[in-house]
Amino acid sequence: MLDRNIRATVIYNPMSGTLNVQAMLPGALEVLRAAGWQIDVQATAKSGDAGRLAAQAREQGQQVVLVAGGDGSLNEAANALAYSEVALGVLPSGTANVWARQIGLPVPLPLRLDRLAEAARLQLDGSIRPIDLGRARDRYFVMWSGIGLDAQVTATIEPRPAWVKRLGVISYGVHALMTALSFRGTRMTVIVDEQRIQCRALMVLVSNAQLYGAIAQITPDAMLDDGLLDIRILKGDGFFQALRHTLRFLLRRRSPDPELIQLRGRHIHVAARRQCYVHVDAEPFDRTPITIEVAPKALKMLIPKTAAASLFVKDSQGKSFPN
Repeated sequence: MLDRNIRATVIYNPMSGTLNVQAMLPGALEVLRAAGWQIDVQATAKSGDAGRLAAQAREQGQQVVLVAGGDGSLNEAANALAYSEVALGVLPSGTANVWARQIGLPVPLPLRLDRLAEAARLQLDGSIRPIDLGRARDRYFVMWSGIGLDAQVTATIEPRPAWVKRLGVISYGVHALMTALSFRGTRMTVIVDEQRIQCRALMVLVSNAQLYGAIAQITPDAMLDDGLLDIRILKGDGFFQALRHTLRFLLRRRSPDPELIQLRGRHIHVAARRQCYVHVDAEPFDRTPITIEVAPKALKMLIPKTAAASLFVKDSQGKSFPN
């Protein structure tokens, strides 16, 4: 369990997710303050504010930053806190809340607005663990970077207006389907450490986490602190191959598949004959060619006891802050 008298900043995005985060936040703050935490609450107004406020908290000597928002806000904060002594946690109130789901935190539902408070309580009872980050050029990611089809979806749907965000994952799913119908694979060269792969591919996923898109497990053996990134190359040319891959991941099939290349490494370079979009943590970022590297144990994270043991190297241990 984390110690009392923690100095923490809570950064909340009032526009995140499909529910009213400002209505849910007081319950979570009450839990933290009851545990003795000294809380400074800051709201974001535009893109980039979560990163700016997290950097400010770091400069002020805060011990914890909690992001009440989605995976995009979490990514901004992670970039500001990498290689610092400040621990990062989440009060999930975004659309997909993939990181929260990955570590077993409850996510808010229309009739369960108390879940933000429960997420705070679970992290109080958890520990602080250093995790790896991925780094695409100068941008870190907590969970994954995608090149190709999923990055094309992200690039064309973001930024979403508020009314579209209120539709939640439905709007994203519809847009993904429409994009996949016309998307075509391209010839890619993927170099993982010393191994070189050339094939026609729909997308390349470079992952630090097991969960993808809230429900699928594309890299089920990935660990957050093993100093490696898990790579999946989805071979194919068009919609039916994309549908086949999607069904495989949703059904969590793990048998060998000649259309799916599975690798693991520290240094990844991806080039494409037809330039492809790149995303980090489902946020539009850049285009190919792109080089991605692992940043071992670069970020301290609040990890609840609900997180699966398979996410971590067996001998790794969390810790609490000293009083």
